[in-house]
Amino acid sequence: MGLKDLFKTKDITEEAYVPLIVKNEAAVALEKEQSKFKGEVEKKDIKFPVELGEEHPFDFSATEGLFKKFGYANGVINKYLDFIVGPGFWVDSEDEAATKIIEDWMQDVNFDTVLRDWVKEALTKNGFLELGGKAEETVKGTKILDSKYMYVQRDKKGVVEKFNQYTGAFNKFDKTKVNVFSPYQVAHLAFNKIGDMPYGLGIIYPAMNIINNLLQNEKDLHMLMHRKANTPYHIKLGGVFGGKYYKPSATAITKYGGDLEWLHNKHEWVTDGLTEIKTVDFGNIGEKFNEVLGYDEQMLLYTFQVPSVLMGTANINEGIAKTQMDAFERRIKSFQSEIEKVIEGKIFKRILVAHGKDVHVEFHWGRPSNAERYERLLKITPLMTSPTTSQTLTRMLEKETVKLLELDEEEYDKMADEEEKENKKREEERKREEERPQPIVPGQNAKKPKPVPKKESMCPHGMDIVENLDVYNNIEEWLGFNYKDYVTSIEKFIKKDKYEMILASSELEEAAGKLTEGQVDKFKEVLANGFVNGKSIKQMVAEVNKKVGLKDLLKITAGAIAVKDGVPILVRSKEKRAILLVRTEVTRAANAGAMAHFKEGGIKKIRWVASFGARTCPECEELDGQVFSIDEHPAIPLHAMCRCTVVPVTTG
Repeated sequence: MGLKDLFKTKDITEEAYVPLIVKNEAAVALEKEQSKFKGEVEKKDIKFPVELGEEHPFDFSATEGLFKKFGYANGVINKYLDFIVGPGFWVDSEDEAATKIIEDWMQDVNFDTVLRDWVKEALTKNGFLELGGKAEETVKGTKILDSKYMYVQRDKKGVVEKFNQYTGAFNKFDKTKVNVFSPYQVAHLAFNKIGDMPYGLGIIYPAMNIINNLLQNEKDLHMLMHRKANTPYHIKLGGVFGGKYYKPSATAITKYGGDLEWLHNKHEWVTDGLTEIKTVDFGNIGEKFNEVLGYDEQMLLYTFQVPSVLMGTANINEGIAKTQMDAFERRIKSFQSEIEKVIEGKIFKRILVAHGKDVHVEFHWGRPSNAERYERLLKITPLMTSPTTSQTLTRMLEKETVKLLELDEEEYDKMADEEEKENKKREEERKREEERPQPIVPGQNAKKPKPVPKKESMCPHGMDIVENLDVYNNIEEWLGFNYKDYVTSIEKFIKKDKYEMILASSELEEAAGKLTEGQVDKFKEVLANGFVNGKSIKQMVAEVNKKVGLKDLLKITAGAIAVKDGVPILVRSKEKRAILLVRTEVTRAANAGAMAHFKEGGIKKIRWVASFGARTCPECEELDGQVFSIDEHPAIPLHAMCRCTVVPVTTG
């Protein structure tokens, strides 16, 4: 019998029942439109005398009782809640106004608290959340509905037509206890559904049989422990003495039994030779139950799918514990996914439509746990520091790191944009520098001076580029600097120096990418040729890549090539080694040659000159302008890729 049929009976009139019905034909029509299928569902409706909906798959009050009284079930539910809801949540959308609407609504209804209670109901029984307001209105509030009294009413195709709430008794129908909700008024969260059933099984019900066994075994154990808490006595009266059998009278036996009732207050007993007192040993009662109780507890863990290490019931190694936690986190994510769909489809959509917004707002779960964030940072860091990672990917990884560390994302974007502009300037400066002939020392690459009368003086400033030495017959007289002698000094240094910093001293270092003696000889040849012919850094780099045959430089630790995750740790890729070697060694050879040439000219002091720009380091900047003895001064280059030089001090 349906509701319409019920109206025709004399017990309930249509007028009396109408206030209990909230109609929303448009919502019902929409759900039917979305479910144009031929297949029908199996229904087991409750009709007594009204059609309340489909019967519950189990007694919801039973699982609720276990949550309240069985500590293990309560602990499991709360563990799930901590992992599902504990991290918090946030929303976003391409439409900022839509995001603001949802955020304001969640704050108004205290959705964080509502969500936890709603999910708790769904895990224990089924989660029914009432959404206040009319169909064309926004959700004006939320309320948890006790699933024990909620029934889902569907058509034969499985489309939900309404939700009925009945809080009365089943032995006698009470029309005042019926409340009807349209589909848009209820968000139903059903975990662990099977097939086309309208309800979920939650996580406690599948463990009911195991829980019953466990509770019964515990009950039996405690009963025996209670009964046998005090070791029982066996008293033997009478016996054979002197060849004669002495049988105690019934009165004597009764009297002795009465005395035993006061045993707990009497510590010393004196008996005759015909009385023997012994204790009855029942063995270790608890030990007999340990295996059974342990088995039941293990089966509970399997059914609840909660890691034993999380419940504090196992002593297992770290690897197994991690595997269990990984599996549990995947299960948590599956629950979160189900919750997201209901929230976005049943709640957010109605709110947005009421505000005239045809957009989607995404529901996200909050930040991961500290352990999860640490694991992710461990994976991100090697990628960020790898020389093979592109700038684009590095920027994305940096942004992810900012999120994981909960830093200010807007401030990061601002700083990143400024850094990108600065990097472009540095890159332009680097390209200009690579094109510039080397070395940058007095007299290097000086342009041919214009002919001038001898009576006119020539200022040497700016004459720092020499390209054709054959035309400089009077350069020493003109500038006080003989470039040919200077280049000769550089060639001598290159030929004499052993280049120990880049030369492999063992097979291990050679395997790690350091240069062999043959490679060092070819490298020195490229350098010397570059100085003699005034080649640029870029040209020298190209020749080193072509003639030397550089390999990736790998990290060496504790007498072996360092490895991480089965892969050798890269210090510098072969593509980037040439520029570092050439830039560094050109500076070293140029300055070594210059100082040797200065000594030949009687120079006693030198002045440090830093190449100022966006890439100038603080150490080089601090040394700029300082005067040192030509025999005692900081090593130059000061560091790899250093661009500093020295000039002679001729006064003072």
